[in-house]
Amino acid sequence: MPRFIKQSAFLPADFDHSGLNVHTRPDKKATAAVIFVHGLGGDGYGTWGMWPELVFEQNTVETLDVILFSYDSFYRAWRNRKSGARLPFVAAQLTDWIRELTEDHGYTDIYFVAHSLGGLVVESTVQQYLDQLAEKATPVTPIAAIFVLASPRAGAGLALGPFRQLIPEIEWLRRASPQLQQAESFFASRVESLGTTASAGGRQFLIPRYSAIAGGDRVVSKMSGLFGVPEQQRLRLNGNHRSIVKPDRVNQAQHVRLLKIVERSGEIRRTWRREHRHAAKFEVSSHSLPPLLVTELRSDDIQVNWERAYNRALSLASTDHVQVFDNRNSAVPSSHETDILVCVHDAETIRNTGERCRKVVKAAYDQHQHQRGLTVVIVAIGAEHEEAKGVIQSWLPDPPYRSLSIEGVPSAEDLSDLLALWMEVVVERDPVRWPQRTSGLSYGTEGSDLV
Repeated sequence: MPRFIKQSAFLPADFDHSGLNVHTRPDKKATAAVIFVHGLGGDGYGTWGMWPELVFEQNTVETLDVILFSYDSFYRAWRNRKSGARLPFVAAQLTDWIRELTEDHGYTDIYFVAHSLGGLVVESTVQQYLDQLAEKATPVTPIAAIFVLASPRAGAGLALGPFRQLIPEIEWLRRASPQLQQAESFFASRVESLGTTASAGGRQFLIPRYSAIAGGDRVVSKMSGLFGVPEQQRLRLNGNHRSIVKPDRVNQAQHVRLLKIVERSGEIRRTWRREHRHAAKFEVSSHSLPPLLVTELRSDDIQVNWERAYNRALSLASTDHVQVFDNRNSAVPSSHETDILVCVHDAETIRNTGERCRKVVKAAYDQHQHQRGLTVVIVAIGAEHEEAKGVIQSWLPDPPYRSLSIEGVPSAEDLSDLLALWMEVVVERDPVRWPQRTSGLSYGTEGSDLV
């Protein structure tokens, strides 16, 4: 079994035969963990410098246990009288440990951080693990996200000639190798890699993938290191092939990105689980479903606290008589149109005449003009929200508007109440479709632009 090490402060420890060291705290039980997987000739601790310690001692996001996986490859394999790493066995072994960590030790959210060849080991591991889940798998599994650094996802020129004879595991790194093709085919066809929504986008699994490449990397090309990863989830760093995985300060970009991945993925996974519970609750029969109010959230740049406020509004406005769901919720029939379209934008960005904001607002207005019964709520958030409302108004034709509101709030904390109010207003405005009032939310309607 894996080696569990309880520590108040992070200290490296020797590996036993399992090759898996799990660093936990004596006073806290974590359900999320970051697993570090080194690359060719790497070392369980040495590859990463201070990074595991920075993660273990961070207090920015939820408590994270830190797990380090070590396997013999390259010169370490020679030193131990092995003819190179048996990578299929290594991936199978790590798959077994993941299953034990999740099924026997209560980990619900596993974040992989992998360097170089380790990225390919991780993708093979994840594929094996998901295949073993088979029919019982849901889009959200214990694999929360994958962050690979300097990993040759399209192969490396190093994997040529005599190297392939001397180092058997380097065969995995050959351009267009069967292992690379199999992994990319699996992720492209069955895994939604975007980390922006609580939806698998029609694929079987939801596992955001992120990558980073160093400007001075002489081993892995920029194209190979970023291949197959969504543009907005790529990170370009200074440094070289080895230094890219050795941040020694909390403000270094790769460490900041990792914590953002944990924060964002955690929010997405909580949203999906909440919606999944709602869907399961009302799945008994279509006749038992209370009337649905379907909403949609748009922005030029959705922030986590905005989406959190939006989700809270859905919960506030839902009652035994009316269920308010986001349009991505699996309980919403595909034929059901959106009832309330919410557009949220930063007030300062609007005042600077942000072109992306204007496009989102204009698209919402056009949809409002063509979809009968659609309510649109456009919200500016920030200290300058009143001025921003005027800018939004200048982007649109002159009022009056029917069922379109331009609103402003000083902060995300005020957004939940505002949105819950408009959800109640829409329900009460159509007593035929929604015969029961909602919970009688008392937020007031002063200053409303909704007609």
